[in-house]
Amino acid sequence: MSLTFVLGGRILGVEVSRNMPQRTRGANHPLPLLEGAAPPLPRDCWYPIASARRVRERPLTVRRLGRALVLWRDAAGALVAHDARCPHRGADLGLGRVVSGELACPYHGFRFGADGACTAMPCEPDGKPSRRDLSIRRYEVREFRGLVWLWHGDDAGDRPPLPWFEELPASDRHGWDHEEEWPLPQLRVMEGMLDLHHAPFAHSRFLGGVGTVLDPYEVTVEGDTVRTFGTLRRPGDGAGRGFSAGMDARLPGVLRIRFGKRMMGIVAATPIDHDSTWIFARYFVEVPILGKLFAALSLWAEFGLVQPEDQRMLLSTSPREPDVRDHKLVRADLGIAQWHKLFSRAARGEVRERAS
Repeated sequence: MSLTFVLGGRILGVEVSRNMPQRTRGANHPLPLLEGAAPPLPRDCWYPIASARRVRERPLTVRRLGRALVLWRDAAGALVAHDARCPHRGADLGLGRVVSGELACPYHGFRFGADGACTAMPCEPDGKPSRRDLSIRRYEVREFRGLVWLWHGDDAGDRPPLPWFEELPASDRHGWDHEEEWPLPQLRVMEGMLDLHHAPFAHSRFLGGVGTVLDPYEVTVEGDTVRTFGTLRRPGDGAGRGFSAGMDARLPGVLRIRFGKRMMGIVAATPIDHDSTWIFARYFVEVPILGKLFAALSLWAEFGLVQPEDQRMLLSTSPREPDVRDHKLVRADLGIAQWHKLFSRAARGEVRERAS
């Protein structure tokens, strides 16, 4: 179902209930919901959690969705994800190594297979484990387009498609990657990413010539995606003039951004915990030969010059809890309002999945 909003000076069709859903826990939650999250995280979806190229010969520990996870590759080179805590004495398994296709703890040498079962205890005379409680939990992951995707939801049932955008280039030949961590909640980061009308003010050093009037501005909600497109122009400028950009946000926190005809990118924002977010960005510049170089330079400028100003503004925002009920939104904030509404609905299990 598609909902298109005609913007004539007020926000249409946006309601954010004060009766937020309660946090829940249970056997069907493979990862703990973040403490204090309101609304809780959407479930039954794929979260991008790491760059796959960082997982090579040695295991890698990342903290995502409030839990430490160890990523490693088995004997066939397939990605595996487990709890990073060794059940024996709690050491970080990401500090260990892979031995004959098994994960070895750095502290006492206990080894674990890809299924999470303990396969070796060097302290025992025969080296064999004697207890089932020494196994570690395995999580479902996929590797796609250079990213590790983690399933957060029920163990049974069909899986929805990965939250990738079909409109992105078919290959990464003209793309370049960047990742970093921000000390901000995921919803606050998404607010910043979907905000177009701040550009001529927060980034006046670089975009001083950009107009301040956001018109036209279109917002469409399609299933699990909020699509936005707008033009910043000077007062009095006619149609077709100004700086235009589009940001499409897809659950649980993946964006497609586009500037002009040749440059676009994907940005992932995944919670590390309640107060911090892992950000992954890949820009594409579709020009022959120099496209990858232009993409790298664009990312350097974006995250070296522009995004630090966004982070500073977002850190200054109060209250710290990302809740649109505490702000007086205007027409230019419709994309942000619709994202909050969609996110809250997804946490209650009310968003229909896209077809595979």
